[in-house]
Amino acid sequence: MARFLPHQKPPGSELNDRVDQRRAAMDKRQALLSKIAQSNAARKAAPKPPKEVAPERQARDIARYMEALAGQPFHQLGEPAIAEVTPAYAQLVRSAAQVASDGSTQVVMPWPPVRVSSSAIAGLLTIAAVGSAETEQVEVQGSWETGRHRSDRVRAIVFPYARSTHAQARQVQVDRHALGAINFDHVKRYLHGGGDAAKDFHQVMARVRKLTGRASDGRDYAEFEHPILDEIVPHATPRGDRSSNSTLLWRTGSKTDIATQRRSGDADDPTKADFFLYTMRVESRIGVDLRAIKESPDLLILDLTRTARNRLGWDWVGKATEMVTCLREVHPTTGILAIADDPWTYRTARFEILGIKRPGRNGKVIPSPGHVTYSETAEIVRPTSMGTSAFEGGDNIDADGFFGDAGHGIEAVRRLANSLADRGDPNGATTARNLIATVRRTASLPGSLAELSRFLESETSTAAADDLLSVYRVNADLADLADPKSLASQVDASDGALDTARRLMRGFDSATPMTTLLESVIPSALRSSSKSVFVFRSDLVAEFAASRLGVDNPKLGPRIESEFVRFGGERVLRAVSELPAASRNQFKRVVIVAPTRTAILTTLSQPWLPSHVTVLADADTLAFAARDAERLADEIDLAPLAARLRSFAAKASKRVEEIGRHVVRFEMPTDDVDFPNGSVIDLSGGRGERNLVEIDLKNGQRIIARRNTEIVLRDDGAATTTFVERAASQVREGDEVCVIGHGFVERARTLVNIQRAAAQEIRDYHELVAERFAAIPEPSTAAKLRFLVATIGDSSVTPERARYWIDLDDEIEKQLHDVVPHAPQDEATFMRFTAALGIGERMAANFWRWAVVAQRSHRVRFGNVFHDAFRGILTDPHGAMASNRDHTDQIRILRSMAEEHVAIVDKVRSYRAS
Repeated sequence: MARFLPHQKPPGSELNDRVDQRRAAMDKRQALLSKIAQSNAARKAAPKPPKEVAPERQARDIARYMEALAGQPFHQLGEPAIAEVTPAYAQLVRSAAQVASDGSTQVVMPWPPVRVSSSAIAGLLTIAAVGSAETEQVEVQGSWETGRHRSDRVRAIVFPYARSTHAQARQVQVDRHALGAINFDHVKRYLHGGGDAAKDFHQVMARVRKLTGRASDGRDYAEFEHPILDEIVPHATPRGDRSSNSTLLWRTGSKTDIATQRRSGDADDPTKADFFLYTMRVESRIGVDLRAIKESPDLLILDLTRTARNRLGWDWVGKATEMVTCLREVHPTTGILAIADDPWTYRTARFEILGIKRPGRNGKVIPSPGHVTYSETAEIVRPTSMGTSAFEGGDNIDADGFFGDAGHGIEAVRRLANSLADRGDPNGATTARNLIATVRRTASLPGSLAELSRFLESETSTAAADDLLSVYRVNADLADLADPKSLASQVDASDGALDTARRLMRGFDSATPMTTLLESVIPSALRSSSKSVFVFRSDLVAEFAASRLGVDNPKLGPRIESEFVRFGGERVLRAVSELPAASRNQFKRVVIVAPTRTAILTTLSQPWLPSHVTVLADADTLAFAARDAERLADEIDLAPLAARLRSFAAKASKRVEEIGRHVVRFEMPTDDVDFPNGSVIDLSGGRGERNLVEIDLKNGQRIIARRNTEIVLRDDGAATTTFVERAASQVREGDEVCVIGHGFVERARTLVNIQRAAAQEIRDYHELVAERFAAIPEPSTAAKLRFLVATIGDSSVTPERARYWIDLDDEIEKQLHDVVPHAPQDEATFMRFTAALGIGERMAANFWRWAVVAQRSHRVRFGNVFHDAFRGILTDPHGAMASNRDHTDQIRILRSMAEEHVAIVDKVRSYRAS
């Protein structure tokens, strides 16, 4: 038996040793528990630090605000007549003052829809705040005069911002006498010394009393006798980027000598100003911009009108919600004023975007307060003598429509669009919705596509007809969706929605549902002893309907000639309503053909209507319009209008059920579609004041371009057909222009898959930027960014802003259809950024067209964002083929197709647009 020496046994292995170890561990644990208990007792006994309390908001006297605003005279630009703020804008200002006072939320919907100017709201609210300040006695040079206490501040954010925000505010002048006098009362506070941003503001505004209309050129102009509303409040981005026309009295000061007096400039500083408008665009980094505003602003103006929703894109609800959520996190006391322009958006804003959900799994949503205000005029101000019109007519309202195969096909494509959106393919969902719009637009034509084609060819040129028909073509959208590499083709493999849409469009070549629907109501108008009005979506469609229906109804032509029956676009009913009462009352019937749901409600809101109103539309439009009409009737405080809306809602709902299409219960708007006019090709870019050239062609088309925009001309002097470039200002009568319009782009899309080409170009652009940025000889990313910003040499480009452009790791790893361009959104900054990375100008221009512009404006049929790309293919075919060897055949076909889109210049005119 082996013996273990003492040094061969492991220490602590005896039974007594283990008991001692266990006892020591228990003592240690008990000591630790005792220490924790003592620490907790000491913490409870210690005095609690005072809880941070958000600064209390100073309540605003809303009644005094509105009284001050009512006492301020206004003028339409250049008009001497006194004007007042319209009821719609008065409600917007009242709601803005309320949310700025208590930090609450409100949703306001002017109805009928008007183009709301956020800049005007900020300006009017500032005038109300300054004018409502309490008066006090101030000693001035030994005598006592009336001065004013410091007014409430007005610091607002507008989102999503665009230059058009200011357009309407620039058409209104603020009377200099009242504005200058009130601000001079505020200046008296500072006559004994001291100064701040408010002093600078009031000093500048007080100077408007000296305006006479005399401009710097020595001439007198009515438009310079008073300041405009847009220059009352300065504006800039939260991080200080601004344009030249963003300071106090930017317009008046540049045209008169009022700006020669010295000032501190504090009123234009976003960190100091008492009255300021912070602008945040769609592409803004919301969190970064909001944190750049150190002191909480008074209110956010959340623009949810149709134009703003188009800027935000298909996920506008998500982006608006993101803005509200981030604002509540960074500036929780800031009030929110949301502006809607249709009942569905109004409800969505109240419940989904600004609503408060109660705790619990099935907690009820408390909607945000809302107001619907009747807007008889779309202007900001109106003549003081203008009264409220009484509602007349609309006693009998009928509705009729169709569903059938067209409705089933649209529902199938809508399911496809929703599925693509849910699976993370927003571009595919947008293409599917474009397809829905085209199908619905075609089904609503008062004749077949073949008949429309023959009508256009007989009334216009081949090229113009091609452009006008391009909005009824689905080949490009179907090709994008049916591409085997696309997600849509996989999702639709079993449903066959795309095949259904293709069959529907082939069927529309011979007949449309609206054709027979319209034919059923024509005989009653021909037999009636009273006059009738037929309202179509455009004058072009009205002319086509008259031509088409006149074949089977010989009496229609003479009745139209004698104006016993009127066919026209949306303006024809307004023209009838403006006739003398004796003449307009002879019109007893109006038939509204294929309107959108918004157009239906807008028409019903007109003060005068014939006694009998008939609405003809597809069942989807009737169902959604009926739902919106019922909600609008509950919200609007006008009994005659509410009665009209409820009458239509009842008739439309009943007719939809009779058709076999039950009223839609889910919260999804129908696809409102317009009939675009393809006769105008706008290449101007939609920017501010600029010199433009208008080129009238002998085929009836018209091109609008900037003077230096390159236009493609056919050179007949060459041995073979050659296309050359020439600036728009150098185009002359008799030149042969290749019109790269809607029809050209639509047909080109079938040859070149623009959507996928753009996505692939984005991927190439991101990879090149990542490679060039990594090659910058600096040790860290921060140092590389500083070097890059310094090389760009633009004060508006900060390292934080440039970081987004080079943060590309996630984008490079994404699927192709999910890639989003991380790049500057204006061309000048983009070109400076790429030049700083060493990317050549020609390559950068190509990236700009395809990686940025193509992705930003997917619906290319309604614009000409690819004009430069196709221009290069036509004028430099050899270079294009060398760079695109895989698309040589398509380029040759494209050049041959261009021959069909050549028109002779009839007249050229230069003008200045504003």
